[in-house]
Amino acid sequence: MKILAVCGSPRKGNTEAMLKRILDGAKGNGTEIELVLLRDKDIKLCDGLAQCENTHSCVIQDEMIPLYGKIFAADLIVLGSPTYFNNVSALMKNFIDRMNPFWEDERLKGKRVVLVSVGGQGGSSVKKCENAMREFCEICRMKVIDSLRAKADSQNQAQKNEKLMKKCFEFGKKLAERKN
Repeated sequence: MKILAVCGSPRKGNTEAMLKRILDGAKGNGTEIELVLLRDKDIKLCDGLAQCENTHSCVIQDEMIPLYGKIFAADLIVLGSPTYFNNVSALMKNFIDRMNPFWEDERLKGKRVVLVSVGGQGGSSVKKCENAMREFCEICRMKVIDSLRAKADSQNQAQKNEKLMKKCFEFGKKLAERKN
């Protein structure tokens, strides 16, 4: 099984810590894991040209191009974003926008996805972040199989929370064991 985690945080902090711990739990038994930090990629903004949808390829040549292949090759995708004003981060939003040429692509249909959202306001704000990622998955006909939400008010609060880190690890173990 190949698990690809995509981190939409602009800094090293809670979202990245949670994704790393989930991947730690998923390691073993032949599971291939990879964490993509969008902040380390040179991914330009979507220019909204309709020609991408018509050609099912992106005309913008940047570091998003290799990510498409990784997304298509993954058996499971974990999308993680901090909550910014009741939504995903700008990095995650740009990632979502850059998937525009492929929203009808059969390679995405039924692809299993897990959503991870974390934020300081907790409750409804984090849920709205999750919902933004969930709606993206629904548009692309991907199958959200699970989600994990967490409240964190400071930059490193998640990794200091032993209970949360254990939950993330166990979550990852269960993901690696799931077949559908």
